[in-house]
Amino acid sequence: MDGVPRRAGRYRLHPPWNEPDGVAGGGPAVSGFRKRTVRNGRLLRPDGPFVLRAGVPMPGAMLLPDAADLVLVDWRAQVDAGHISDGTLDTHSKHLARMVAYASARGAEMVCDLTSNVLLDWMHAVNAYTGSPVSPTTVGVRRGIVAGFFYTCFRLGITDVNPAAVLPSVPKVLRAVNAFTETDVDRLKAAAVYRFGETKAPAAVALCLLGCSSGEVGAVAGRDVRLLDRLVRAHGGSDRYTERWLPVDDDWCFDKLAARLRAMADADPDGWQDRPVAYDPRPGTRDDFRVRAAATSRIITDVLTRAGLKHDGVTRVASITEYVARRVFLETGRVEAVAARLGLNKLDQAAHICGYDWKTEFRQPGPGEVTP
Repeated sequence: MDGVPRRAGRYRLHPPWNEPDGVAGGGPAVSGFRKRTVRNGRLLRPDGPFVLRAGVPMPGAMLLPDAADLVLVDWRAQVDAGHISDGTLDTHSKHLARMVAYASARGAEMVCDLTSNVLLDWMHAVNAYTGSPVSPTTVGVRRGIVAGFFYTCFRLGITDVNPAAVLPSVPKVLRAVNAFTETDVDRLKAAAVYRFGETKAPAAVALCLLGCSSGEVGAVAGRDVRLLDRLVRAHGGSDRYTERWLPVDDDWCFDKLAARLRAMADADPDGWQDRPVAYDPRPGTRDDFRVRAAATSRIITDVLTRAGLKHDGVTRVASITEYVARRVFLETGRVEAVAARLGLNKLDQAAHICGYDWKTEFRQPGPGEVTP
């Protein structure tokens, strides 16, 4: 692991294993704001007393668009410091712009005009293009954006109030799990090699079958595949997945990755190690992690369609990940092993994906209840 090279660009968010990746938090408690230890993947929280920004006559007395611009500058600095990812900034900035536009249309011209009622209305505002109600997931994202905005405003000395603190929390909706079976995976492997000499699509499927998410597939480069060690370095999963090494424990995956590396080396003998394994950048087009994730997701979705395994609302690319989770759980009997393989930060997520209801198994029955 010590031989892993230092990377530039967005890969700086994944420091080498011998360097600490945390940032110490601290400072006195702040009234109205919860103090938390700084963690990668989360916006910085207030860590000291409120100090009014120079030029601001009173807390909240700043035009909302001007405050949003200052907040975005601070968020970009947090990206450079490694606290949040480019993807987090992209999502937050888009939602923040919509929030500012919505609040301005409601007559909230300044930060102090942002009441909890205005923010609550925006959280549940219908889709501006379709007019349909937004999903609970979107409502939760909007609430998080509002909270992050006021956290940053406090740190920048713009306002000392946090109306987001009284907004109702949004219960998380567990995603439906529809894992592929062994027979489905055999069909998937057969459909991946749909033409003679094709190596990119089989390699993308192989990475998924080893435990990469669709977003991580596009980030894996030639040097991340260590065939002699039968290991693949999974990274580039933004803040959702932990950087890790995956064992190449499937012979079909080993063969397809070897064929892909051979084809890459033949096409670019000098630079193949830095090229993505399952993604070919197009000259003159934008190339970032979102573009790569979307491209690799389309590749795998096409394979699912050819295999007859794509059913809207039932099975999708994540069904491969769910298959891997089930397989690892059946082999090890450990939810921790599933979380480690998939790079998950919460054991509850791993338990849900592999279908293990640990709460029911270990819950203490009450008087007169039957032990499950």
